[in-house]
Amino acid sequence: MKKNKIIQSLVGHSNLPFYLDCLSSIGDCSLDKINLLLHNDGTLRDDDIELIYSKLGNNCHLVNPNESIEITLDQLVGYSNCQHFRKESIWGIEFFDPIFSQSDDPISFYLDADIMFLKPFSGLFDSSVVEGGAVFLHDKQWDAYCLRPWHLMARSKCPKVVEGITTALVFWDKNVIDWDYLEWFLGQTNFHAIPEWVLPTAQAGLATRCKAKAVSCKQLPNLYPNAQITPEAFGVHLLGSYRKNWLPKIERLHLHKNNTTKPIIANFKPCKNRGVAQYALNQAKRWVNTRLNKW
Repeated sequence: MKKNKIIQSLVGHSNLPFYLDCLSSIGDCSLDKINLLLHNDGTLRDDDIELIYSKLGNNCHLVNPNESIEITLDQLVGYSNCQHFRKESIWGIEFFDPIFSQSDDPISFYLDADIMFLKPFSGLFDSSVVEGGAVFLHDKQWDAYCLRPWHLMARSKCPKVVEGITTALVFWDKNVIDWDYLEWFLGQTNFHAIPEWVLPTAQAGLATRCKAKAVSCKQLPNLYPNAQITPEAFGVHLLGSYRKNWLPKIERLHLHKNNTTKPIIANFKPCKNRGVAQYALNQAKRWVNTRLNKW
């Protein structure tokens, strides 16, 4: 009998009803049967936990945060920089804990709780696609990384990244993670220009060292102000900075209620390494977007 896929996410007290709507949409739209394994950012209250189980039902399990950090830190013995990021950063919970929570499964599936699925889909949670590498969400707008362009030209050892990915969707073959590279990068604080993007940048570097792929942004677009939701889209990533303007449009679509639509098969493309010149141009575009509000 085919086992349900374990899909992991991270939740907290803030914006919980919205996140539960997104998480429930996975089961509503996925042709693969799933169970949800939810990590706790430490802010959940008793009434939040009751709400989670009432909304998501028996196919959901909440991880004990005290047990989770103990397991993760034990697994990271010998990697002091990794341990530091796990202790001090919410992004450390998001990256490390899903990798170590299911020791008997070589593949981990993680989704941010702000991805809402709109139409039936299949093939997204395919372990054979992940084997030998990782899967991310393609970001055609930004290289949302913590590096400055000159960091990619360091005379000594320098980081490498793939072009445009977001870690709102992260599937890993745990056997191919280069822990030595990760430990090295997390220790290079001179590269950490934007703290909240350090671990996504680290994963963009890990992606250069394995057979990494990305889900098409036409199928799962990141909803920047200039994004478009095409008929190919079976879900959307509701970025926090722009969510307020997008939510009314998503609610009007009501597509996630339409289960008679023919399922869309997930499409993956290999990640490509990002060169210095193109990275610099992308950083300039991000500056224009955010400083001048021109998209």
